[in-house]
Amino acid sequence: MEGTRVAVVVSHPAHLLPAAGMLLRWRPHVLMVYRAVTGNGAGQEEAIRAALGTRGLADRLTTLGVSETESFNRALAGDFAFHAAVGDRVFDWLVGARPDAVLGDAYEAYNFHHDVTRLLIDDAVQRWRARGRRIGNYEFPLSCRPDVPGAAVRYGVLLSGAFRELKLTTAELTAKRELADAVGRRDPFVAATAPLFARPQAEAYREVPADRDYTVPPPGLALYYDERGAEVVRAGPHAEAITFRHHFVPLVLALGLGPAPLTRAA
Repeated sequence: MEGTRVAVVVSHPAHLLPAAGMLLRWRPHVLMVYRAVTGNGAGQEEAIRAALGTRGLADRLTTLGVSETESFNRALAGDFAFHAAVGDRVFDWLVGARPDAVLGDAYEAYNFHHDVTRLLIDDAVQRWRARGRRIGNYEFPLSCRPDVPGAAVRYGVLLSGAFRELKLTTAELTAKRELADAVGRRDPFVAATAPLFARPQAEAYREVPADRDYTVPPPGLALYYDERGAEVVRAGPHAEAITFRHHFVPLVLALGLGPAPLTRAA
């Protein structure tokens, strides 16, 4: 990526911390799609902006501010137009940033919004390529659970396929840890999660295949948000949960990203 104009698109602001080495070295333009108004992610964007501001990166951050709650409810209602409209905003931002390569959340079946953001990145890349623009499309790992009984959630690892690694210098690793510590002081979720990334000194990423089939789970990975959704319903707060088959796959097909991709008109 050296000498390449890079953009980064993430579903949640805290996802910038595992990729902090990339931010520090490549200084990309960054788009954050979702905003949490309640729960673990509330106030996260402000904490990330403040921390990255100490490294001169705050002016490279853009947020769409899409409500996680509304996105969840629209998905339950089968409102594909809502997410298609968010995809239009991602596409417009990408065209404005004019990168040679875009990196973002990996397809891991761990969190619905992570995977939707991956869909929207792919949709935007396909639409721009249809205009004749050459752009690389890459993903970096966040969290996943191997599809093995009793397996624990893994953080920051790609469990299959070829990938590249950005190996951080000592100074970059120190700065990355300082950023995580600064955000963690304001965000207990980040404080608890950051230490779970086993190899902070090497940031993995890989090219996204243009013919990936999003109607099937990632190879070797469990449908973790299906599991969590079932737990939430059993606990009582929600009567219905987001699932891969009933909510994610229909969105894939609505965006034209099924087994035979159909690029939407730009």
